[in-house]
Amino acid sequence: MSTIYQELLNQWASLAPEECSTTERDYKFKVKILPTVEKRNSTNASRVVSSENIEWRLSTHEGQALEQLNFILLTIINHCAARQSSIGFTFTELGTTAVICNGLKSQPQFHPAIAALDAYIQLLEF
Repeated sequence: MSTIYQELLNQWASLAPEECSTTERDYKFKVKILPTVEKRNSTNASRVVSSENIEWRLSTHEGQALEQLNFILLTIINHCAARQSSIGFTFTELGTTAVICNGLKSQPQFHPAIAALDAYIQLLEF
């Protein structure tokens, strides 16, 4: 999952650098904070998210990993709303699937944030 998450974050950074950017480390990314997601004094504020050992960090209930994934999920939902694109989720034993605009569908993912990011990347590529 870390590899998939890292690949998706890299794609997001290359397709929409004003929303997500890479850092000096391969597994850390800066995601722009939207005022609708989190209040900040600066309009240029960003939050650093990490793809390193995400499965382990979630399995040990490390709060920061879940907080980061929830931040990604809310950010993607807000980007979809700004584009007037609907987003929906299906939960099965294989994982969570996200669908944007009734056609751009993610692969089943371990967490809804990763599924949303997977589908959002397709929207950016479209």
